Amino acid sequence: MILCMLSAILLCGCGREEFPEEEIEVIEAEDIPEKEQETEPDQNTSQEITEETADQGDQREVGEKAMPKDGDTAPREGAKNAASDLESARLQKYREVLSDILQKQIFPDGTECAYDGFYPLSDNEFAIADVDKDGKEELILCFTTSYMACMTEKLYDYDENTDSVVEEYSGFPGAEFYENGLITEGLSHNQGMASMGDFWPYIVYRYVLETDKYQCIFWVDAWEKECREKDYDGNPYPEDIDQEKSGIVYFVTEGEDYDSSKTKTISKSEYEKWREELGLESAKIEILYQALTEESIEKI
Repeated sequence: MILCMLSAILLCGCGREEFPEEEIEVIEAEDIPEKEQETEPDQNTSQEITEETADQGDQREVGEKAMPKDGDTAPREGAKNAASDLESARLQKYREVLSDILQKQIFPDGTECAYDGFYPLSDNEFAIADVDKDGKEELILCFTTSYMACMTEKLYDYDENTDSVVEEYSGFPGAEFYENGLITEGLSHNQGMASMGDFWPYIVYRYVLETDKYQCIFWVDAWEKECREKDYDGNPYPEDIDQEKSGIVYFVTEGEDYDSSKTKTISKSEYEKWREELGLESAKIEILYQALTEESIEKI
C-alpha cells in the first residue's frame, strides 16, 4: 500500500514541465502602458483663450459695423443726388433769368427793364452768393443801364416747388449786405440837410426767415449845422440835442413805410451806439460781381 502511494507521487512529480528561469519574461509595472490621463486645462491658459476669442469676436463685430451694408448706402446716395439735382435746377433757372434780361430786357415778373440804350448791357452786373445765410445761393442783379428812377438792384431766390425765382429784395443799386442778415441801401438822391460831409441817407432792411424776404425796418437821415442853420420849416438847429457840439444830428425813423411822426432826432454818440446795437458795425459780405455777358452766364 505504502509502495503504491510512493509510486503515484513519483509519477506526478515526473510529469511536471520545467521552464528555464531566463526565458520567463517579467513584465514590470513601469512597462505597462498607462491610459492617457485626461488632464484639466490650465486655468490661466483657458482664460487667455477665452479673452482672445472674445477680442476676435469684438473685432469682427466692429468690422461688420464699419462695413457699410448695401442697403445703408442707398439713402445717402439718394440724398446726395437729390441735392445735386436741386442745385443744378437752381443754377439753370438763374441762367434763364439772366438770359432773358440780356436778350429781352425783361425781369422774371414780366416787367421791362427800361433799358435806355445809351450804354452796353454788359455794364450791368450779377453775382451768385448766399446772402441771407440760409445755406442756399441767391441771384443778385444790379441793373444800371436805365434812367435813374428805373435803376435797381434785386435779390432772387429759387423756389423748387414752382421752378421759378422769388424776389427777396428790390432797391436802388449799391446795397451793402451784412453777415447778420441786414442790408443798407443808399437813397438815389441826397436832398436832406447833410450834404456837406460824408453822410448819405439810407434805408435798413432785415431778413425775415418766415417770409424768406427782406423787410424795411429803418429810414436814416441827418442834419449838418454847417449845411443849414434852420430846417425847411424855419426851425433852428437843435443845439439841445447836439450837446456834444459835433455839428450833426441824426433822424431815425422806424417802420416799413416812412412816417415823419415816428422820427427820432438823436446826437452823434447816440447814433453810433444805435448802429452798433443794431449790428451795422458788424462784418459785411464781400460780393463778387460779374459783367452781364453770355460768357459769364454760361459759366454759372
